[in-house]
Amino acid sequence: MSPELSYVSSADLEAALVSNYGRMRALSQGTNNNLMHSGTDLCMWARSPEVQGLGDYRTGLIPSSDVALEFWNRYYKIIFNSNAILGRIETVEYEDQAQKTLHIAEARWFRGFAYRSLAFLYGGVPIVLEEISSPRRDFERASLEATIDQAIEDLEFAAANLPRVTEVVADGRLNNAAANHYLAELYLAKGQPGQAIAKANTVINDPGISLMTSRFGNKAADEGDPYWDLFQRFNQNRSSGNQEGILVLQEEFNIPGNTQIAVTNETSDNNFRYERHYGSLYWFLNGPDGVGAFLGPTTQNLGRPVGFVRPTPYFTHTVWGWDSATQTFDADNRNNNRNIQRDWIVDNPESAFFGQKISDFPQSWFDNLSAQDTLRDYYPNITKISTPNDHPVEILVDVTTGQVANTAGQTFTDWYQIRVAETYLLRAEAHLIEGNLSGAAEDINALRNRAEATPVEVGEIDINYILDERMRELNIEENRRITLSRLNLLFERTVLGNPFSSLTIQPFNNLFPIPFAEIELNTLGSLEQNPGYTN
Repeated sequence: MSPELSYVSSADLEAALVSNYGRMRALSQGTNNNLMHSGTDLCMWARSPEVQGLGDYRTGLIPSSDVALEFWNRYYKIIFNSNAILGRIETVEYEDQAQKTLHIAEARWFRGFAYRSLAFLYGGVPIVLEEISSPRRDFERASLEATIDQAIEDLEFAAANLPRVTEVVADGRLNNAAANHYLAELYLAKGQPGQAIAKANTVINDPGISLMTSRFGNKAADEGDPYWDLFQRFNQNRSSGNQEGILVLQEEFNIPGNTQIAVTNETSDNNFRYERHYGSLYWFLNGPDGVGAFLGPTTQNLGRPVGFVRPTPYFTHTVWGWDSATQTFDADNRNNNRNIQRDWIVDNPESAFFGQKISDFPQSWFDNLSAQDTLRDYYPNITKISTPNDHPVEILVDVTTGQVANTAGQTFTDWYQIRVAETYLLRAEAHLIEGNLSGAAEDINALRNRAEATPVEVGEIDINYILDERMRELNIEENRRITLSRLNLLFERTVLGNPFSSLTIQPFNNLFPIPFAEIELNTLGSLEQNPGYTN
């Protein structure tokens, strides 16, 4: 199956592009993608948080660590595949030249996306623009500026040649707004806020794209709000009326190669696991009487999470304006119990507290909770990680009680790669750099008004406020590590918001180390290690 035999028709190149879509989707699957959130101001590990999940940067993020090599490999595989497509496409006969241009634009989008991600995670990296057909051991790192410039060059081509979002025929397929969104981010990294604003304007002003400020989708008649609607099952794509999603990663239940096949009990690595990894192990909790509070994991209580990664107290309380004296939060629909579940109702009839909320339990019960209880079993859950009351019926073992099977734990819904809400926050960041605080406030308040939160005042806005607003709006959706590394603020924000990682993180951890395995193999070139790390 060499490229000479495999890449001979337009259909072959289409299949090769599908592989890139799969590789992008895989960045939101599996285990190590947790480390794009854990060890930051947003999340920490729920099991042994002092050492796991970059709770200890001294041992968790070193040149020989798996995480440093994994993301390097993932992004370079996208680059390799894109280069193979771009190198072979001129030898393939296309009846439709428009399709050829589209394939080139998609391949260049993926290559630009990969270089953008590598630049923010590692700094300058080797730039490879042609298919590698024989072993090479002579790679050299380009500068950060050159790596960003390459990403911009590829994404500018993609922006000029990809269809508009309303012209894309398949859910999840690339469009020009997905290119312009990342271009806005890259121009910010280059210190060109005017260019960033221009690219963000192109996205925000597209008549086919808008914030969803009214109820929509398959649960619009239920109690809820527009932000909640965004994350309900089947509501992510344009067919639901959603005009906010720009690029949506697709999840297909009972399709071979994606989420588990319930009929055969087959499982796959190609599913989103946010429910399993980020939700608390609530169904292990005993009530004050020592009896289990829950029948088990249920669809109404966010399925079957096991508590690997939990939000930091900075996210669960500080950014929402928690007042310990009055025991209240600032008003914000993104923080109501629909969107961040802080309370559970006991559903085990054997419990003396059946039908009661946990918040109504005697204070003595809370005082006696163990560290294990509060770190892993009982913490606020971000509901977008799951599909409450809407898990596929095939994984329910009891339709009446809502209990789910042991094979549950996946996130059975499509997942946003890009929402226009983030584009607004990128533009706010650019306005801040230019000193246009009223423009920044207008963009931020577009989101806060939807959430029925108090509008931000001009005098409150700085980069930390924007990062807090990103946390409130995007939390698990955004790659928090990439955002903070892009801004060179990973160290400062982690010290501010993570009670465990803050003890060991150092300023040089803003970048990943160059994987030692790559340095060791590269005997004819020089892959200089990032400062602070020892090979």
